[in-house]
Amino acid sequence: MLKKASSPFELYATSPVELNMLTMKSKLMLALISLVREKGWTQKQMALELGVSQPRVSNLMNGQTSKFAVDTLLEMLCKIGFAIDVSFREHDKENPVRLEVKKAVV
Repeated sequence: MLKKASSPFELYATSPVELNMLTMKSKLMLALISLVREKGWTQKQMALELGVSQPRVSNLMNGQTSKFAVDTLLEMLCKIGFAIDVSFREHDKENPVRLEVKKAVV
């Protein structure tokens, strides 16, 4: 009997850590793509804003998760006007670490 996957990444992730990283990268990429589409930028404009090449933007827009690290995606969010906030609440046993992406106040 086949195990039903709740995420396509479960089909090829070799460990829970890899599954978490793939899921996080894909969510960050989707957020970046959505925010950039909202701005109406072309890939060339996006590349200029992010300080990367247009082929790099193409990799992002095509969901090539293996070509990006989580910190790179977080940095890209910062470059388009967002701030990353990480908080630690040692008494919260269920969710002690929280990562939030917020609109930066400039």
